[in-house]
Amino acid sequence: MKKLIIVCIVLLGLTACVETKRGETEKDGLATIGNTKSEVGSVGDGTSMHSLEFVRTDGDTLYVFYENNAVGGLACGDIVSMEYFEHEGELTAKYIVNLTALCNEWKGVGDADSYSFTLKEDGSVASTGFDTAYNRWAIIDGQLTISESNADKAEKYDIVLLTEDSLVLKSDDETEMRMAK
Repeated sequence: MKKLIIVCIVLLGLTACVETKRGETEKDGLATIGNTKSEVGSVGDGTSMHSLEFVRTDGDTLYVFYENNAVGGLACGDIVSMEYFEHEGELTAKYIVNLTALCNEWKGVGDADSYSFTLKEDGSVASTGFDTAYNRWAIIDGQLTISESNADKAEKYDIVLLTEDSLVLKSDDETEMRMAK
């Protein structure tokens, strides 16, 4: 019986911690999943090879460690989507996607030449060549997700390569789509 009481107390304590974190996160305007946070902001001029100076929309600045998980480059002033976590007082990026580079008109090349889409800054997309008329896009868990506004159907792609004029996407079934401006 004592073990059961101790387990209940520990679980209540953990629940209280989770609720506190959720409250703080909602107040700060951040989306929290476990101990990770997802934000959109811009690249500051203090960015270096493994350190992103991330300027939040409210003007606050974070310094985030990253390795090979930033796609699209990191030029000062570019808008980026980032998911990060804190470990031992240090912020580390899980992924960084350059939205400035991603928001463009992309046309398929090679086997994907019948596909095209335009990703707009407001989250809308105009697409051709897909079985579904997609009209929304987002970065979710580091993947480009294209969907219909009022439907459950969505296509998810890993961003394999993003440069000024090239985009390579890989679907869940390992199909690769090469796009160019």
